[in-house]
Amino acid sequence: MATSVLMKSIQEKYVQGINKLLETEKKLTPDNIITLSEKLYANFKVRGISVEETKENDMLLFQYGTYDWGDELGEHFSFDITRQFYKKNGDIYQLSLTLIFDPINFKELNPYNKWSSYFQSIGEWATHIKTTQGYHLSKSQPIQSYELTMDRV
Repeated sequence: MATSVLMKSIQEKYVQGINKLLETEKKLTPDNIITLSEKLYANFKVRGISVEETKENDMLLFQYGTYDWGDELGEHFSFDITRQFYKKNGDIYQLSLTLIFDPINFKELNPYNKWSSYFQSIGEWATHIKTTQGYHLSKSQPIQSYELTMDRV
């Protein structure tokens, strides 16, 4: 059964999950962040967010692409899993776990994204991720860093 947490606590649950993963795995990979995202989605629900009303209230987004947002990262390839929450008052929150790669080997790869709500289950969505070009290419490349961010959009 999932544990109910406050919105302000969900990021900390992800930090704890990442830290626990790094104790045994020593580094983040596309495979282990997919597994971690599935686990955290199943184990922690945000109080006041009901997926019974509509599954779009709490869903996952997989996305990748090469970007330059004008920040300290410069041009980079990102492999990202974002959890998005819709609150009843219309506020939208996104909690993103992003792996950052050198863009050199990803130049020919078009950006891609897919919401979990397009699938019957989170497991089907995770299986789909593993069919994408970005997943297969990122598995063979060294990760430069990772980011965990929580934003109100």
